[in-house]
Amino acid sequence: MKTDLELVSIGSELLSGRTLNSHAQTLGAALTAIGLRLSRDTTVPDEIETIQSAVREAFERTDIVAVSGGLGPTSDDITRDALAGLFGCRIVVSPSALAALHKRFNERGRIINSAAERQALILEGAETLINSAGAAPGERFFPMAGKVLFIIPGPPNEFAAVLNDHMVPWLKKEFKDAVPLELRVLTTEDIGESDIVTRLEAANFQCLETSIGFYPGSGKVEIRLTAPREQLAALEAVERDLRSILRDKLIGK
Repeated sequence: MKTDLELVSIGSELLSGRTLNSHAQTLGAALTAIGLRLSRDTTVPDEIETIQSAVREAFERTDIVAVSGGLGPTSDDITRDALAGLFGCRIVVSPSALAALHKRFNERGRIINSAAERQALILEGAETLINSAGAAPGERFFPMAGKVLFIIPGPPNEFAAVLNDHMVPWLKKEFKDAVPLELRVLTTEDIGESDIVTRLEAANFQCLETSIGFYPGSGKVEIRLTAPREQLAALEAVERDLRSILRDKLIGK
């Protein structure tokens, strides 16, 4: 099974500019910490055919896909319908999700209605992933041999809850031999990217076995170094070289 994952973020509000989509950042950080990689984040509107196309194409490239959003009780929450149509399965009630939903409403002194109960629906054959931060559960579904689909609620706190409570533990078990990445971050000021590159070239800087990225903004440049944990010595050597070359421009030295 491939160690690259893709994310399909669903929601017209994400494309209109009304809502900031932080899911890729949250998922990417969680995957990097366990030695996996988020290879693509595709954002699509609440349209059944577009959702189906995005998920189908994602599975053509990778083995594990996460889908977020569109699991609420309103008419535009159509993620389940789109996925059920794509994979030819029914939508059924999850007894554990329904029980958790009733408990959540009771604890808040609210009377549950049929619209709210729709949040306990899942794809037939999917495993219910109880959402500790909200109403709609996540799901783990195996649509075909060697393929895994995670279906996760859209609100950021609920996305993080299902990710950390269920998805990450499963991935860590499935990919127990994956090597986590080490990260080092250096930040410069009063020097632009082109001047940094000029200094590095003049010093014959080498970045073997270590990935390097430059991220400018607000008069600063953040330099991020990453390498597998087994290459920690090489990473630290590269960091020392960078600190020496850019010592007069580093923040926090």
